[in-house]
Amino acid sequence: MAVALAPGLSRKLKKVLEARTDSPDLLASLNTLSSFYTNNNQQARRNLRSTIEKRALAINEEFLSASESAQKALDAVELEVAGLAECCDKIAKALNSCSAATGDIISTTERLKQELENTTQRQEIVSCFLRDYQLSQEEVNALREEELNENFFKALSRVQEIHANCKMLLRTHHQRAGLELMDMMAVYQEGAYERLCRWVQAECRNLGDNDTPEVSDLLKTATRCLKERPVLFKYCAEEVANTRHNALFRRFISALTRGGPGGMPRPIEVHAHDPLRYVGDMLGWLHQALASERELVLALFSPDATINIGPTARRFSRDLDGDYVKPEMGMSFILDRIFEGVCRPFKVRVEQVLQSQPSLLLAFKLSNILEFYSYTTCRFQTCWGKKQLSPLHFFMLKMLHSELFLTS
Repeated sequence: MAVALAPGLSRKLKKVLEARTDSPDLLASLNTLSSFYTNNNQQARRNLRSTIEKRALAINEEFLSASESAQKALDAVELEVAGLAECCDKIAKALNSCSAATGDIISTTERLKQELENTTQRQEIVSCFLRDYQLSQEEVNALREEELNENFFKALSRVQEIHANCKMLLRTHHQRAGLELMDMMAVYQEGAYERLCRWVQAECRNLGDNDTPEVSDLLKTATRCLKERPVLFKYCAEEVANTRHNALFRRFISALTRGGPGGMPRPIEVHAHDPLRYVGDMLGWLHQALASERELVLALFSPDATINIGPTARRFSRDLDGDYVKPEMGMSFILDRIFEGVCRPFKVRVEQVLQSQPSLLLAFKLSNILEFYSYTTCRFQTCWGKKQLSPLHFFMLKMLHSELFLTS
């Protein structure tokens, strides 16, 4: 009869019988157990559990002792990480405070940038205003310097341009600024014209030193500028007329009495015994002088004279051609004033010839030559021939009629 086992024992026995002895885990466990389980006796088998536990405890203690340095290093790392976290918190707080302050700086920067743009625009407006309505220091110095050159005329043209621009200001709400600038430009303009007049008068006085003076382009430009001031232009024209009047008188007397340089040509009065040649030589000399004086006056005062001194002069030429005010003194008046001095010595000598009772043929020839030069001089835009030669021609014709009446 079989003996029944206790249920617990039966389960354990069944579990042992069912366990696989060839599993890798079991083989590895047995292999490890053989390294420290050397005595296989009853006492050892009873204490197997405690032996294994002691072995596990020793391994754990060994592991703890081996990982102690690593634990200390991790603790140090943890402290470092905690320090870094604290620094990051401080940095975050500093960044937050800086962000608030930076916001104010950025807003201030934007405001200043906008103000800079506004200031730049205002500066450009002021620069344009100064360019269009103010003279530079160089231009002011050019108007006031003693030496008169091309820069003077550029500055004077600039003054006239600004004066014209000021008239546009008067049409806006900046009338006060326009009036003040016009007054300032008027002061510069009047001072420049007075200085220009004095310079032209001084240059015109030098024209009497030469028989055939050379008129510089600068002087031509100056006289054209003065045509905008008729009173000053009149003073300069009178200066030219007086200077050339005296020079022509001296030259005529010298031609009558001394002749040319070195005695050639011979003095005109050498032929006083030959009335026809005598009067013809005087008229020829005066005709030549009239042509040269007319050329000089045209070069100085004609509005159509060609001036080649630069763009400023051409600008004045265009302005004067478009808006030209005719001066009080014309070409005829200036030439008549120049030849006024030679009228008396010429008339006296012609009257002396007539008083010598020339023959009818000689009187007829003299009448023809006087008529010829009277007609010729009229083409020079002067009344000198009509005022001086025509009366002599009329007197000669009257004398011819009287002689013909007596002979008949």
